[in-house]
Amino acid sequence: MIGIERTIRAARLTDRQALIDLSRRVHAASDAHRRSLGVPAPSSESPRVSLSTLMPSWLPLRAPSVHLVAEMDGELVGSCRAIEEPHRDDWVITELDADDGPMAAEIRYDLLDAIVEEGARHAVGRFHAASADVRENLALFGQAGFTAYAQEEIWWRPPEPARWPRSWLRSLVGRDGHDGRPSDLLELQPAGAPDAWHLFDLWTHATPPAIARLEGYAAGDWESAANEAIVPRSALNPILHFSQVDGWLLPAEQRLGGFAQHGACRSGPHYLRFLIRDGSDGARFLRAVLARIGNEAITAGIVAPVRTYESAGARAAQDSGFEPIGRVTLLVREVRAQIRQPEMVPATR
Repeated sequence: MIGIERTIRAARLTDRQALIDLSRRVHAASDAHRRSLGVPAPSSESPRVSLSTLMPSWLPLRAPSVHLVAEMDGELVGSCRAIEEPHRDDWVITELDADDGPMAAEIRYDLLDAIVEEGARHAVGRFHAASADVRENLALFGQAGFTAYAQEEIWWRPPEPARWPRSWLRSLVGRDGHDGRPSDLLELQPAGAPDAWHLFDLWTHATPPAIARLEGYAAGDWESAANEAIVPRSALNPILHFSQVDGWLLPAEQRLGGFAQHGACRSGPHYLRFLIRDGSDGARFLRAVLARIGNEAITAGIVAPVRTYESAGARAAQDSGFEPIGRVTLLVREVRAQIRQPEMVPATR
């Protein structure tokens, strides 16, 4: 492959099948974590298959979206795409793949560099990415100016047969009532826009100040948390395609003890993101949430990202039948401050 010219260009409709084949090769490889983002996700075949198996083949999930490919000798050997975050000037990198070969690392770097340059032309404020916690990926993003700022554990609750109301829920909470439903389930309160300040307060409690400053949420950002899976940020919500998003609260005196956000997926596992205040009964709260989201989610399986500093959330996940399947690192690159320089203007007389 030495001496063959490499081209970075925008993906075309005619690339669809080649991109599908490329994604399958990359993510089926034993070193997929070195040639892709390597974010773990479960499937019926394996508990550690890449999230590419959960994404529509290559079509943009949200607009605007940028999809670049690397081409060598007429063959596609790499793919990188990014989407714009709603309500912000930030972009999220959702894919960075390279085919097997001695130049895979160089191809991925060229694609990453090209997507950052494309973002600069669109006045992007920041780039976000999440990758497997492996040296190759972290070194690659570091060379491109990204900084790691947090880690997430990906938790997985395997599918169970649809036997509501008795079997699966009884295993969660023990004794059930005479009607077949557990008698000690919490009454959940649906989340809504009026709860934004309380959600912001809960997130501030659960998040270290340095990370809270970096992510920069304000109380108003939480107004749509019960119908959009944009806030709070995770490694999974920019990648999965949700048909519906719901949210529930765990009241605790004058503040919130917990928040759960459920994203329903038409194909693949459902998504659950939750915040638990220290001292709250997070496991009981999650059991009530699992009962509310119903059989479709239980039979599909549920994937849940939990930040490694959220110890109360990790305990609640473990006590609710989840198991960890992998860890990812969250990365950010500031763009606007680096590219915006004072403009030269003609001198006035």
